[in-house]
Amino acid sequence: MRKLIVGAVMAVALLGAPAVAEAAPPPPPGWTHVTDPIGCGSSTCTLPAGQFCKFAVDISIVANEEIQNVTTRADGTTVTKIMGLLVLSFKNDNPKGRKIVKDVSGSTTTTVSPDGSHVTEQGDGANWWAFGPNGRMNTGEPALVFSYGPVTVAGTVTGGIYTAHTFSLHGIQENGCALLS
Repeated sequence: MRKLIVGAVMAVALLGAPAVAEAAPPPPPGWTHVTDPIGCGSSTCTLPAGQFCKFAVDISIVANEEIQNVTTRADGTTVTKIMGLLVLSFKNDNPKGRKIVKDVSGSTTTTVSPDGSHVTEQGDGANWWAFGPNGRMNTGEPALVFSYGPVTVAGTVTGGIYTAHTFSLHGIQENGCALLS
């Protein structure tokens, strides 16, 4: 799962749709295709300059075959599991800015408390994370992170804005802003 966590970590994207010319195969029973894998309501999104990297970052879907399974526990906790192919393009919006393409197909599980105020995302494999100013302050992470290995990001939602409070990775990471500079 790939997240756009707004404010501190734009929880980048829990739902998405195929962005490839061919139709994706039908998902297994209980699973659906992800229709918004970058969390912007379209196949492109821009991280504004200054709130994330020093420059704007345009994100677009190269390939999407993600599927998800959403369950609600008896106490109202929602658990969303996502897996499948997701390839994204990240471009520095400056005229001579760099562009990179990343396979961020690592699986994720997102757990949201019954009142929606607490969110925990657990990922494995290759994922991406965008941290806003408060999330960076809380976690010490750069604004755009590519992680490889088991990772957990936890935070709270206040006034519709998610703020990451913790980031724990048992693997390696790359600073996306530095890669695009």
